[in-house]
Amino acid sequence: MLDVDVLFALLANVLSWLVAKFAPSLLPLLLPVSPEEDTGDAGVDRGDQTQAISIGRPGGMEQLRLITLKKGVCTIGYNCRMISPPPFTAPGFQLTSDCVVIRNCAFSVNYADCCIRWGLYDSAKQYVGWPICPGFDVSGTVERVPDNNRTGLEVGDKVFGCSLFGAYSTRLVIPSVQLRKIPECLDTFAKAASIPAVALTALYALHLAGYFPLDKEGNGRIKFTNKSVLIHSCAG
Repeated sequence: MLDVDVLFALLANVLSWLVAKFAPSLLPLLLPVSPEEDTGDAGVDRGDQTQAISIGRPGGMEQLRLITLKKGVCTIGYNCRMISPPPFTAPGFQLTSDCVVIRNCAFSVNYADCCIRWGLYDSAKQYVGWPICPGFDVSGTVERVPDNNRTGLEVGDKVFGCSLFGAYSTRLVIPSVQLRKIPECLDTFAKAASIPAVALTALYALHLAGYFPLDKEGNGRIKFTNKSVLIHSCAG
């Protein structure tokens, strides 16, 4: 039996494609505006306001909208809802002691982001819904730290890591535990942003296979004597 959510996503994608293909003038009707979006005069200089990619409903690439958020608003991962519910913060939000704001300089595109856009990524639907700012990998500079700073990071630190959605943005809130300082061997933000999600996925696969890092007793020994790993695919 076809899953109801999959059927809904399929129909929504077909509708979006049909409108984009045969009635593009009606496409704005399928692209809802978020309350946090700055919809003012296009000719006005919005200075340093956050820009982000927003997806308002399931569909193809026509659903990707570059938006400018209102002053003081940025994107936020779903595990920071104690600050603001995702995908966007409220203006004038207050950071908790374990979160920072980073000025994002690079993000990567993963297959999961396509699944989010199609409406087929369960955690995106469960924890964020629509609209959503997709993306996991981030790389940039710490722009703001909490007043009671317990993050181990300071303004100006160059960092990379993973957000739980919200990475397609120039500025976002993220827990410091999901960030690491960029080592000198990574000489561009783009290189740093290409690593986190794929590396963590590979480590999790090794964990499921019993190779990383602890056994069930937590004694630090893998359960196999053979430590060789066959990498049979480098895509997807």
